[in-house]
Amino acid sequence: MGARVNFVFKTNKEQPYLVLYSHWGETSWREDLARALDKARPRWTDDSYALRIIIDQLTREGRDSETGFGLFLANSDEILFLDYPVIVDMQAQYVNDNGTEHSWNSFCEYHLEEIPANHDFA
Repeated sequence: MGARVNFVFKTNKEQPYLVLYSHWGETSWREDLARALDKARPRWTDDSYALRIIIDQLTREGRDSETGFGLFLANSDEILFLDYPVIVDMQAQYVNDNGTEHSWNSFCEYHLEEIPANHDFA
């Protein structure tokens, strides 16, 4: 069954979008994305580096696994049919969660605050 979430990375107004599919990420995606965005903070103004850091952080638990994550390209019509699409706009620096937009700063502040101080991200 799974707990799917699709991180849709919008790098410009042109299409297609880069989509990171997570088979098990739906329950923790907010904290996972906040942590990944925070790690990429020094490179937020450099889309290609920030995107690489974000994806690297989101997939770190499954690096040696054959399943769990996937990457694909999708156009704007296709993302409407994805399981739980989360838009991550690399230029405007916002996260669109189910129609509500949050700046990266506010998204990180809110969701990193929810993580216990002794939580190990290792």
